Amino acid sequence: MKANKLLSRRSFLRACITYFVLCSLLVFLINALANALIAARLDRAFPSIDTLLQYEDALAEDNFSAIPYRRLQGCAFLVFDGDDQLLYASDNKLKEYIRAEDLWMINAADGNLYYSVSQMIDQSGNTAYYIALYYYREDTGMTEFIDYCIVDTDYTIREGDLFPGIDRLTERQFELLQGIYRSEWDIVKYEYATTGGEPRTLVFVSPLLTGESYLDTLDDTNRLWLLSVPVLLLAIFLLALLFSRSIRRSIRPLNEAIVAYAQGRRVEVEPNRLPLEFQYVTDSFTRLLDQLEQARVEKEHADKQKQRVIADLSHDLKTPLTVIQGYAQALADGVVPENKQKRYLETICSKAAASTELMDTLFAYARLDHPDYALQPEQIDLCELVKSYLAGKYTELENAGFALEPDLPDHAVPCQADPRLLRRLFENLTGNALKYNPRGTTLLFSLREAPDALFLTIADNGVGIPPAIADTLFEPFVIGNQARTTGCGTGLGMAIVKRIVELHHGTIRLVLPPRDGYRTEFEIKLPRQLPDG
Repeated sequence: MKANKLLSRRSFLRACITYFVLCSLLVFLINALANALIAARLDRAFPSIDTLLQYEDALAEDNFSAIPYRRLQGCAFLVFDGDDQLLYASDNKLKEYIRAEDLWMINAADGNLYYSVSQMIDQSGNTAYYIALYYYREDTGMTEFIDYCIVDTDYTIREGDLFPGIDRLTERQFELLQGIYRSEWDIVKYEYATTGGEPRTLVFVSPLLTGESYLDTLDDTNRLWLLSVPVLLLAIFLLALLFSRSIRRSIRPLNEAIVAYAQGRRVEVEPNRLPLEFQYVTDSFTRLLDQLEQARVEKEHADKQKQRVIADLSHDLKTPLTVIQGYAQALADGVVPENKQKRYLETICSKAAASTELMDTLFAYARLDHPDYALQPEQIDLCELVKSYLAGKYTELENAGFALEPDLPDHAVPCQADPRLLRRLFENLTGNALKYNPRGTTLLFSLREAPDALFLTIADNGVGIPPAIADTLFEPFVIGNQARTTGCGTGLGMAIVKRIVELHHGTIRLVLPPRDGYRTEFEIKLPRQLPDG
């Protein structure tokens, strides 16, 4: 009985899917049939230049006799060559009315360059016509105004430089500017090239979409839509109803498991309670629960680590403050011999500097990690910035017993960046090298150029990165010395470095393995130009 029920559930879902496909196909066919009938009716009633352009192969070969004129439904066309010579006219009356010198007054079918004619009332209350020439830019989708003129009802040009050298338009010219071929006829032109590359201009005349025939055509199309719309709506309604009921019934066990998890209980979903098609959802849900559980454990671990680091940071801050307080009190009480007062003051200064550095680091990380923080970019010479930093750092490196190996270009390397943050990046990486490596370590600064990016390498041949922290090096509160004695660091230096690189839309990585002769290598990729916004 249970097996039959399971089979029935699976069969119902399969049938539901089949019905969905059939109904969708039916809807598609009804819609396609209605659209085809409507399109055919409109094409027969109001043929356009698109009907003629279906025979572009014949036009490109100047084979005008291959065009079936009966499909034009009372339309006509002319074809001119590049020398404005008439090549073909489907109607002799048409070639008597339209000449080569009139082509400039006819609007293009693609609408790139066209005239606009509108009636207006001037300040004296008289009727006039405003004629404007526009250009449509396909790349921007915007229309550009070129020039205009104003003509009276007798077509005398009153104002504007649209037609230099012409004082008055003829009635035929005015009609052509309106896109009208005599009365109740539309006229457009289309420029193309033959297979041999020779230019051609096609002038197409067709009935305007006005009059009784237009209304009759609309009535026919409306009747078609009225017949198809109820069928479409009914099919969609039945489909939605049946599909929603089957889905709710099928995924009920999964929904129960989700509700249970929201209440703090984990309920395993039995695969045999769901249709076969939804078993992959069950697997995904189970994996999601496992991932959430893992994320919870990782969060607890991170919180503990953060608490430990905060406690250590508090200790690091409290220790120098205690020394400062004690030494200052001793100096204030006058119990310090005169020969030791200078040493006490120097100790106070050094401890104050250490505390300031610690607070600056915490503040810098909080400020850079804020989502509203914005760069202050400048156009700089990155090579000169690195050289300037190393020049200022040279004495400290020499006193620490470090050797400096610069590999920098001899020319300017322009880029857009925040020089203050880049100096902070250099300082953090160099400071880490000085803090964790012994005397005799060689520090490498290398700069390499690419067409759209710059690659800065900072490497040393010291002790290397502990494998235990290699994967989490750029996360906050990760420190190299897990035992952590005072002065070892905040664990925020590399996180600050990564944030600075990200703000510059770049990347940083620990190169594994590093280049020959080195134990630690960082590669920083920076774009030459920051993106807008």
